[in-house]
Amino acid sequence: MTVHKRLRPLLLIVLLIGAATLTGCATVKKPLTGLVPGRGITTVQSSVSLSATSGERSSAGRGYLVYQAPDLYHLLILSPFGQTMLEAFGEDDRFTCVIPSKQVAFTGLLSELPEQSALKSLQLFRWVMAPSPLPVPGPLKEKVEVAGTTYYFDEVGMLERKVAPSGDKVSYQGYQSLDGVPFPETIEIRNATGGEVRIVFDEPQLNAPVEASTLKPELSGMAVYPLSEFRAM
Repeated sequence: MTVHKRLRPLLLIVLLIGAATLTGCATVKKPLTGLVPGRGITTVQSSVSLSATSGERSSAGRGYLVYQAPDLYHLLILSPFGQTMLEAFGEDDRFTCVIPSKQVAFTGLLSELPEQSALKSLQLFRWVMAPSPLPVPGPLKEKVEVAGTTYYFDEVGMLERKVAPSGDKVSYQGYQSLDGVPFPETIEIRNATGGEVRIVFDEPQLNAPVEASTLKPELSGMAVYPLSEFRAM
């Protein structure tokens, strides 16, 4: 066996180690710059990509989200051609779904739905959007328990995920500094029963004024049914 042949396995190992090292370096998170201490999120307006799974069922789509802290939101689900297929409005425990093309709406309290309803996971929205109880950047690579919820911080002090006593979980990925506030590009929610929702934000705008009417459903002229009769989600 020649010297070159004997060295080939060693060379391959060195190359693999080098590649792994370079890959590790490429994924090291860098601290965000431009953050303003004490500044939080009051509103979010953004195009979003959505995907959801529950049991053997799954769905995906695109839309637009308007959110006002702590628990008001208006979500439009769009067709591939940009038409509004569905509008969802949330305020605390009340949820309203509007289907413009059929001039029908469904409204009611999420807490009154049966436990197996896929809509029950919407009760998590306020918890998902709630800010960290600690100022961020927080403690590096540590977990902190506050009022039963466990908060996990990454190596640069961003809130990486949190877990509720019920087993509900949410993770935050791809932070960027917007308007002096750290905001994730992706939020992944998994409820205790195994249902999952993934939200990807596209060019979000934070803390801009929101018209009050944007967050209130306009139901005049529509047939309105109990939320329990809604099956589309």
